[in-house]
Amino acid sequence: MPEVIEFQRAIEATDGDDRALLIGNGFSARYFNYQSLLEKSGLDEGTPLRNLFAALTTTDFEAVVRALEGAVVVETAYGNDAHAKELEDHAQKIREALVQAINTTHPKHREDLDPQYTSSAAFLEKFSTVFTLNYDLLLYWVNLEKRILKDGFGLGTPTGSFIGPFSEGAYCHLYNLHGGLHLFDNGAGEILKAVDTGSGVISTITSTIAKKHRFPIYVAEGTSVQKMRKINSIAYLRHCYETLRHSSATIFVYGHSADENDAHIYRAIFTSKAKHIYFGVYKPDDENLKALDGLLAKHQKTAGSDTAYTFFDSESAQVWGA
Repeated sequence: MPEVIEFQRAIEATDGDDRALLIGNGFSARYFNYQSLLEKSGLDEGTPLRNLFAALTTTDFEAVVRALEGAVVVETAYGNDAHAKELEDHAQKIREALVQAINTTHPKHREDLDPQYTSSAAFLEKFSTVFTLNYDLLLYWVNLEKRILKDGFGLGTPTGSFIGPFSEGAYCHLYNLHGGLHLFDNGAGEILKAVDTGSGVISTITSTIAKKHRFPIYVAEGTSVQKMRKINSIAYLRHCYETLRHSSATIFVYGHSADENDAHIYRAIFTSKAKHIYFGVYKPDDENLKALDGLLAKHQKTAGSDTAYTFFDSESAQVWGA
């Protein structure tokens, strides 16, 4: 079986190196224990609206709303005004379901969460660049509390409840590979960041969805192909992905399983100029080590890469305290 080292040993081995960090759901698991927003939406299995997600093979709320809005145009053109109105109402129910999911999975204010900001900040400070696959707000809140990482919005202008747009020319050390609930398109292809103007950033997000009919930029659950299609459709996400793909840092992976539904991420890592990969394993044993080693070896082979990887015990990183 592959060796599993302590996190501190991996840090000491890379002393003087440029280090990058990729985080997955394991980073947020202590505070956000859910697999998808759809399961927290209040849309019951077997209902027409939930069936529509299945029919479209998506968990993307915006994709379902777009389908309903397209149907409204068709029904209106055919003179079926009553049904058009019903579909319009259903589109709003989908928006409200996303609002419910966000409110169910997030507290109203970051102070209500009370995470261990000191230990998580100490962990993040070991890396010059952070890539995240999570679209929840935990990393956003940690960064807001400790001001560790610049996110590319530093040249933006505050406008109401948002600041932006994101600029590739601004200092940026934090890349949201799958977007985030706090990120919105302004309608011109520019990305804005939601901010707290007094009632909490969650209030900004949910109000924007329900009242302004604008959706956050995030990559919902799905296959790697589906996720990559969404990434390629949004310039900001494509920029984040390309930044990972061209990284020459030593890459640490924390809180992620290397599953096939994120094969695009490992394709980017293994085709990058990464010096070495350190992969965090939660509660390592022979069975999960063998499975992870097999997955990483497959991603490595698919990419035609000879970049080596080493496993470390993710609990030894003490991200949320001892």
